[in-house]
Amino acid sequence: MMDLNDIFKNNISVYSLIESMSEGVIFITKQGTIIQVNKRSNELFGYTDKELIGLSVESLIPNRFKNKHKSHLTNYFSSPKARPMGHSYSPLSGLKKDGSVFPLEISLSFINTSNEVIGVAFITDISARTKAENELKKRNLELDAYAHTIAHELHSQLNSIIGFSQLLLNDDELSDEKRRSFLEMIEGSGYKMNNIISEMLLFANLKKEEIKKTELPMKAIIDEAINRISLTETNIASISIATNFEPSVGYGPWIEEVWYNYIRNAIKYGGNPPKIEIGSSKGENGYNKFWVKDNGLGLSSDQCNLIFVDPHKLGTGFVKGHGLGLSIVKRIVKKLDGQVRVESTPNQGSIFSFYLPTSISD
Repeated sequence: MMDLNDIFKNNISVYSLIESMSEGVIFITKQGTIIQVNKRSNELFGYTDKELIGLSVESLIPNRFKNKHKSHLTNYFSSPKARPMGHSYSPLSGLKKDGSVFPLEISLSFINTSNEVIGVAFITDISARTKAENELKKRNLELDAYAHTIAHELHSQLNSIIGFSQLLLNDDELSDEKRRSFLEMIEGSGYKMNNIISEMLLFANLKKEEIKKTELPMKAIIDEAINRISLTETNIASISIATNFEPSVGYGPWIEEVWYNYIRNAIKYGGNPPKIEIGSSKGENGYNKFWVKDNGLGLSSDQCNLIFVDPHKLGTGFVKGHGLGLSIVKRIVKKLDGQVRVESTPNQGSIFSFYLPTSISD
């Protein structure tokens, strides 16, 4: 086997440079045998010094890529040149000694020696970048869904305002009672639009570092949330609120928004008339559960799985009522180190809940 130290012994500065690189550098023969690596390569793949020497480069490739790699290796050495491997829609992966896989980028080059051509692979671990890109994609999907829901909600309320305004302007024979009724509907739509805009601003400014968690006066927060809901909605519902709530910590204005959305959804999708129960129960692992129970038609298991993730897939009826509110609820509770959940059975109502920590974590 050829020892690359012979190549570098008269050029120590080059060898030292390769050893100090932040990229992994692996030297291989055209048969794919590893003949030298730098320190970073050992770190990337979880091997100790000299362990990689003599192994096939396929030892560092996940099984699903090994067959393709053989042909790639042959093709490369038939016409070696400096070039990158892989592309954005076909990412590369490396296999560590412990069997775990990580995303990487590889640039290839070569060295002509008196005996043979040596392939050189420069390897970069892109785990952090891949994670950031995936989070960005997820965030963009969330924002797309959120924007769609916002547009739907605002469009609905604007149509109501425009429609009733046209009736008032064009029908001179409307009774005072009808005029007042239409004006009240316009006013109601205006309030709803104002709430939507407030929720947009809240959604846009959810930054964990900007808030200070405190113990929550939950009963008072629920009362404030209900006061924000129009009397037209609350008067048709029977709302039962527990006297005491389990202690928890969070940020009051955000939790009020959670209750506001949960309770409004319960009124809208409750039975006829809506019967709503609001309470809490002790949880596990330092969390307590807070919930809103309704007597509505309920949800299937598939709908339960989708409603916080992608409410648009539930159909237009659910998008209109749930999409905006539950997007906000999920984001708020996640920012407060909690989680959301829905339990439901068709024709037996639903329980929308959220879990909050019982104390402030260090």
